[in-house]
Amino acid sequence: MANNFFRVNIRVHWADTDAAGVVWFGNFLRFFEEAEDELFRALGRTRMELMKDFGILMPRVDASCKFRAPARAEEVLEIGIAIESITMRRISYRFEARKVDSRKLICEGSYRVACIHQRTFRGTEFPAKLRGLLKRMDGLVTAQRQKTSDR
Repeated sequence: MANNFFRVNIRVHWADTDAAGVVWFGNFLRFFEEAEDELFRALGRTRMELMKDFGILMPRVDASCKFRAPARAEEVLEIGIAIESITMRRISYRFEARKVDSRKLICEGSYRVACIHQRTFRGTEFPAKLRGLLKRMDGLVTAQRQKTSDR
């Protein structure tokens, strides 16, 4: 499943950059989360709706980024999100950020999401319905590729 990226475009704004005019490194994690939000929307439910309906929270328990090249204000980045693995209590995502115009790789990253009960803050299993929703991602990626190749 790891190479099946769902892709979203994000424009870099001036506020995303540091004093050198380069995207501040921490903003890539925000871009990754934005891609995750868009993935859930494309699957038919927002992450916030799912967490509320199931009484869970989805904290990030670790994150990493490897930077390859700078990105600057006004550039459009394509952020890809792929599910590396899903267990009963963890989802591991992989990400990549590329410049839309040149396809140049800017950043690669990953993070793991845990599932905790909203009231007790204790670890719990992801609801089967949520895991099932994410298993539909392959079809979503295939449809996205088809739409792109039709252009």
